[in-house]
Amino acid sequence: MPAKTASSSAQSRSEAAATQQAKNKPAKSQLWLYKVLPALLLAACCWLALAITDKGLASAYYFKANYYLELWQRKPETLDLNSWQQAADAIETAVKLHPHHPHYLITLAKINEWAWYKGLKTADQIAVNDELYKLAIELRPNWPNAYADYAYYLGIVNFRVSEAFTQLDKGRIYGPYSPEVLLRVLLISAKHWQILNGDQKKQSFIALEEMIKNSYPTYKQAMTIGQDFKLLRTFCIYLRLKKEQFTTKTNTYINRDYCS
Repeated sequence: MPAKTASSSAQSRSEAAATQQAKNKPAKSQLWLYKVLPALLLAACCWLALAITDKGLASAYYFKANYYLELWQRKPETLDLNSWQQAADAIETAVKLHPHHPHYLITLAKINEWAWYKGLKTADQIAVNDELYKLAIELRPNWPNAYADYAYYLGIVNFRVSEAFTQLDKGRIYGPYSPEVLLRVLLISAKHWQILNGDQKKQSFIALEEMIKNSYPTYKQAMTIGQDFKLLRTFCIYLRLKKEQFTTKTNTYINRDYCS
């Protein structure tokens, strides 16, 4: 009798423990469902909101800086120390908020170059542009305009002509008919015409031909470069040799604008 009673008691205790474990499982599930999971979701939402807010602010500062870039392009006389500082502060803030946006990096480099153009900074004072362009290209290696803009910095600001043409070669790989690439090829070539080798001059003539064909704005850009660097006659000779590549109307314009 005592043995049987002890066995029954032990069985009862075992069943009670199992029942308690079964009760504890829903309690633990409820703890995860109602406390831990909401806390994790809230933290993720806060992080996402912060990231979105930073990128949104960066975009706003970028648009402010780009406004000045477009203004200076249309009206260079509006560039002064105050407007440059406004643009520089805006784009530097954008880069701090979003340091791996290639377009922001290129914009910062261009704003630095406008300071050099206006005489507000020396070439040595904007040497950071080297790293800005390299990082932008690393982040977006198939962007032809980045190579073209880097070439402009190398060839026009620093007179590193061979390095500039290396970047232009890369730009033509990703954008052989990109107006930005064609413009930089012709501008850098015209600036250093007297020291170019045969292959570099060949590239410049090809860019000239494509700019004539591309659109009226690029046609006008090529003509302006020829005027500014006294190369209209040189361009005229090449374009006449290529007259079969152009329409009758275009040849009429060439004779008037390049060969008169």
